[in-house]
Amino acid sequence: MVKIRHTLPAPTGGMHLAQRPTGITMSLVVLLIALVLMGIPSLIANPSLVSGTGSTNSAGFMNRENVLVNLFSFAIALGVLWIWLRAKERRAFSSLGLERDRRTLRRILRGAAAALGLMAACVLVPVVAGQASLTWHASEIGADGVLFVLLMLLGFLVQGSTEEILLRGYLTQAVARRWGLIAAVVVQAVIFALMHGANQGMGVLPFVNLLLFALFASAWTLAEGSLWGICALHSVWNWAQGNLFGVAVSGNAVQDSIFAYTPHEGSIDLLTGGSFGIEGSLVTSALLVGGILFAWRRFRVSRQVDAGSDREVRSRLER
Repeated sequence: MVKIRHTLPAPTGGMHLAQRPTGITMSLVVLLIALVLMGIPSLIANPSLVSGTGSTNSAGFMNRENVLVNLFSFAIALGVLWIWLRAKERRAFSSLGLERDRRTLRRILRGAAAALGLMAACVLVPVVAGQASLTWHASEIGADGVLFVLLMLLGFLVQGSTEEILLRGYLTQAVARRWGLIAAVVVQAVIFALMHGANQGMGVLPFVNLLLFALFASAWTLAEGSLWGICALHSVWNWAQGNLFGVAVSGNAVQDSIFAYTPHEGSIDLLTGGSFGIEGSLVTSALLVGGILFAWRRFRVSRQVDAGSDREVRSRLER
């Protein structure tokens, strides 16, 4: 009888490919080092951050150049992780869940479309309910502002993808190898929420929604067996939220956007999201819970299909 070894589902089993695997504690250290080094360009570009005097312009928004530096500096964290994988673990960067196949483009497009659809629903529900307004804003920012909005998409692709690779990729793999899949999903969700815990307007509901987004992101990666889709989804989610609809991104207000989202005076923060932005809304909570259930069902169905394939293979080998 031939035994078939059951492993962690893709993309969570990548640490098994490492010649010298990293433990949970050290993986958190690597994550911390990557985040610290990532922040250096922002400190150089914004010395006022050290003194605490702020880095915003006269209108209260962070300067365009500073915003781009913040976003593109996330690439430094990817560089730190790449060096660690090559020098210490001796495995390919693609083993984090970035293997390419004929479905890669489909996953990317599906993730981007899902992000646009979800964010549009998050914004339009409060508008339809009479709690907020959505107005055309592109004419006020001018042609240079529109070009900046497009450049921000590239910046968010770097930022969103980096967070997914670090958390839903590397950290999840390190924890899953030692403690199993469920613990890995929980740990990365808590770390993700804590990373954003100091943002402007943080409260109980925004923190819960950050946890829900992390759980949703994990479920999405499990359903697809890859990080490509969630990298696109996370990046477009942030971009659409801030630079398309003009909503504060996790408490960070934006100046340049195609539309402007404005909660009405006396509106219900539980619907509009308040100062934290739409990620602090119960509408977002409901959509994320629905997304988790949908993605988890896709994952369970795919596991059942894989289990059926395993049984078929076992049956053939035993004949």
